[in-house]
Amino acid sequence: MRLRLALLLALLAAGCAGQKTPAAPATPARVAVARQPATPAVSPAAESALYEVFVRDFSPTGDFQGLIAGLGRIQAAGANVLWLMPIHPVGRLNRKEPLGSSYSVTDYRAINPDYGTAADFRALVSSVHARGLRLILDWVPNHTAWDHVWVAQHPDFYVRDAQGRLSVPRDNEGKLTNWTDVAGLDYRNPALHRAMIADMRYWLDEFGIDGFRVDVAGGVPDDFWRDAIPQLRAGRNILLLAEAGELKMHELGFDLTYGWDSYNRLKAVWKGDSTASSYVRHEIEQLRAMPPGGRRLRFTTNHDETAWDAPPVTLFGGPAGARAAYVATALLPGAPLLYNGQEVESPQKLGLFVQEPVSWTLPGADSARAFYRRVLGLVLTIPALAGGELGSVPTDAQGDVISFSRGDTSAIVVFVNTRNRPLTFTTSGRSLDGARDLLGGGRPVGGLAGGRLRLPAFGVLILQLAAR
Repeated sequence: MRLRLALLLALLAAGCAGQKTPAAPATPARVAVARQPATPAVSPAAESALYEVFVRDFSPTGDFQGLIAGLGRIQAAGANVLWLMPIHPVGRLNRKEPLGSSYSVTDYRAINPDYGTAADFRALVSSVHARGLRLILDWVPNHTAWDHVWVAQHPDFYVRDAQGRLSVPRDNEGKLTNWTDVAGLDYRNPALHRAMIADMRYWLDEFGIDGFRVDVAGGVPDDFWRDAIPQLRAGRNILLLAEAGELKMHELGFDLTYGWDSYNRLKAVWKGDSTASSYVRHEIEQLRAMPPGGRRLRFTTNHDETAWDAPPVTLFGGPAGARAAYVATALLPGAPLLYNGQEVESPQKLGLFVQEPVSWTLPGADSARAFYRRVLGLVLTIPALAGGELGSVPTDAQGDVISFSRGDTSAIVVFVNTRNRPLTFTTSGRSLDGARDLLGGGRPVGGLAGGRLRLPAFGVLILQLAAR
């Protein structure tokens, strides 16, 4: 593992403010399990905790130099992969005011001058690598700005309407969008395939980036990915994240796909519209269907969700609720994500077309960051959380408590109270005698021979079981 055992011990020893010791014993069992497909050794996804950066908002200066100055904050949150939202110049024709969307690209080989120069970007990549981190770029192959250089140079690269005009693009489901600031690309043209692959390889070859997050990846025809991905991976160990939920994207060569359905189900549990046990059951079913090597991106927000919905600290009922929701998803098989300011529990929505620097000095920011660092530290250092089985843990609070096990021998058991009130519940099955509280510094938890457990409002318990 990239992170050393010493780091894990330090994280555990730090403890966790607000974590509770069970008031009574508990004995969970697995009643259903699904094995995580083995991720190939060449894939970096198995040891990835991502941090999404909107350069415009990350620092007061909103540029690469501001991001370089803040890399220590990202590392302090426990992430080891930076995902940069698009860094290219933003289109002006049909722009969404005032600043436009970074997903409206005018030149795939250029850098947004507001962010800096090519030299500044090289300095960023070097700084990231010097810290032992990796950097992936957000890539937008489904559409471009209306004033992209290709509109004049390669007009045959674009989809046209009945009148021969540029058309808005289609989404992952093939439906026409209302994205009026961008024009759809026509992948029936083989020359577009070659040009797009060449532009993607440019960033790998010239700047040494470590992969791509691909916007609307499912909106691009499968045959393009069958052609492109082997060329992108040739001689490189890169990370490829598809903004798509279809499992076929893994068969096409992507390491990670979006866990949208998981996110929506988690919100439904919090609202009381779905049960905690059904959330776990669905994840087990998803895992069984996952192609070998495939993993989900686990998140409770990202740039889209926060902009259009609400940040986790609002959506899940405050800081304690946001942390509980994060544990409920981050400890599932996959790769966890943090987004711009999530680790200090910022309530900012961070719209896509404006600039709003993240408030890093909020009350409780240090405690919040320490919590997320501990969670990501567990994910990156404990083998049972990197792969193996996902199992359900039966309780008599199936509507309210998310409970599951991880590892081939149920080495880890997780309990999450999804309600803003204390809950007492009963489990049955394997004894938890000798278990250690991982968020409580790894200390032994006594009195676990019976079957009752109490969690405070939005309480979380992550137990490492004694070897059998």
